[in-house]
Amino acid sequence: MQLNLAATFAVARRTAVWRQVGTAAGVTTVPHVARGVPRRLSSGTALRILHRSTSLTTVTPLRTYSQTTRVPGGSATRTCWKCQCETSQTSVLCENNSCSAIQAVSSTATYFDILLGVPPTFTIDTAQLRRNFLRLQQAVHPDSVSQLSAVERQLAESQSSWINHAYSTLKDPLQRAHYMLELRNAAVREDDNVVDPELLSEIMETREAIEAAGSEAEIAALREINDEEIKETVRMLEQAFGAEEMEEAQHLTRRLQYLKRVDQTIQEWELGPPIEEYH
Repeated sequence: MQLNLAATFAVARRTAVWRQVGTAAGVTTVPHVARGVPRRLSSGTALRILHRSTSLTTVTPLRTYSQTTRVPGGSATRTCWKCQCETSQTSVLCENNSCSAIQAVSSTATYFDILLGVPPTFTIDTAQLRRNFLRLQQAVHPDSVSQLSAVERQLAESQSSWINHAYSTLKDPLQRAHYMLELRNAAVREDDNVVDPELLSEIMETREAIEAAGSEAEIAALREINDEEIKETVRMLEQAFGAEEMEEAQHLTRRLQYLKRVDQTIQEWELGPPIEEYH
């Protein structure tokens, strides 16, 4: 199979605006690289091959040692387990300067509350996110709490795990989109079956082009196209979330996770091992 870069360029540059049009029909042919022979797959099987994505791991909040209450004005506070003073629900440390005890992971605060101090938003300051993450991690690092009580060391361990997961989620556009959709009860799941047939066709053709690539120059051209598609999809996600268009945000999140899978396949090509089917 010869690589047709012109056709691949046209496929990859198709509009990223989705339309919900029903499920794909018929059959799709993709190369079976392990044997070097094309193998015909049903649309359902092709969809399952492409529909893998990284699922979010839920961190169970530790609710021991604190109580939650509401104060006038609607701000959430809780009682510090150590000094019994009121402290913000979003504070990792007690806000009483003479105490500063490590608090339990909040059961109500979001990743945005803790790491950025803002309501959930797709458009974030990643440099500020990094600075806040490092500051909080230093406060709960094992070296920083080694002389504290067993209670605080346990709380520090829980906070550290929670903060790490929050940071890894927010810094990545795809995981951030997934998280925001979950907060709005509009999560995109790995086993969702509604897919734009045009997108399915585009991804399959792109995968075939990658598998047929015979040089680094060809794979570099495909990587450049896919990188641009990722940037454009992230830009459109910013607009969709900004306008509270959750259905569009769901469509674009699915598209972004497919583009990320293409990026992974390109990396596998560059590393040398053969591309395998995803089951």
